[in-house]
Amino acid sequence: MKKRVFIIQITSIILLIFAFFLAITIGAEKIRLSDFFNTFNQSTASTTSNPFTKIIILDLRLPRALLVLLTGILLGGSGAVFQLFFRNPLAEPGIMGISSGATLGAVLANVFITYTGFQLGLQKIFSANLSEISFLNLISPVNFAAFLGALGAGALVTALAFSSAGKKSSVMLLLCGTALGTLYSSISSIVLLSSSKELHSVYTWILGSFNGRGWKELIFILIPSFFSILIMFIISRPLDLLTCGEETAQSLGVEVNKLRILVLICGSLAVSAAVSAGGTISFVGLIAPHIVRKIIGSKSKVLIPYSMIFGAILLLLSDTLARVVIAPSELPAGIITAILGVPFFLSLCLKK
Repeated sequence: MKKRVFIIQITSIILLIFAFFLAITIGAEKIRLSDFFNTFNQSTASTTSNPFTKIIILDLRLPRALLVLLTGILLGGSGAVFQLFFRNPLAEPGIMGISSGATLGAVLANVFITYTGFQLGLQKIFSANLSEISFLNLISPVNFAAFLGALGAGALVTALAFSSAGKKSSVMLLLCGTALGTLYSSISSIVLLSSSKELHSVYTWILGSFNGRGWKELIFILIPSFFSILIMFIISRPLDLLTCGEETAQSLGVEVNKLRILVLICGSLAVSAAVSAGGTISFVGLIAPHIVRKIIGSKSKVLIPYSMIFGAILLLLSDTLARVVIAPSELPAGIITAILGVPFFLSLCLKK
């Protein structure tokens, strides 16, 4: 058994490294592995065949690959946490309406900027370009609004945990999250229909795309990602005890109400960071935990960390495929994950 686990550990790490290198070397402009290593070697950097290779790697592909990697970790880990907590194999990060809240925030920000000239006004106020404003130079207003929208949606669902209905059953939170998500999506649709000029850019964002994303977005999500991942590991053991039901877990010393709050906080932070990084990416948090269950088991101490690894692998490969399938143009990565996820989801529904 230990030998099998060791083989799985080595294989998953190799797959992750392989997917990461594919994300950097494959694209409209192919890059050799030797050029990649030479970029970080000052003595041989001048020997690279393409003078723009260093720019492509350091300014475009490396930060994007790291951003996709972290987003996959967040989606895979939060998917595993939600499935363990709700004891539902179909649970995934968007199930609490958090992704829809992020979309609503992005839509409202787009419309606000367009009709008020927000960025232009800031330029006039500071009599310079936006680079003098360190916060705005770090993250776009749309991404920041998406982050706030996701946090707000998560906070609203978390507040239900303190209500009498929320304390009786976590299923009530699941239903409320789904209902609120539908409400957020409806409001987003109304806003988009009333301002058609923003339809294309927001639609691309809703589909989930890392096009044009880089160091700024990566730096912005580092802190919430760190706390989200930390909480996931802290609550892993209580989540195992919850598999027999909330009453049994309480009898074993688990504070279910406190655990519910921690789950929703880490899930909110994870999804908020993920959607502000790459938009709405679906099914990664659903597929990754099921892959882990098939090959290594369902205990939280292995399910959560390996779901992070396989979530990162899945999203890296999906984003790479999205960049090359219609190169030099690219598809949103969310389309690729949806194509992979829908048959996977249906197969789970049809299984007894």
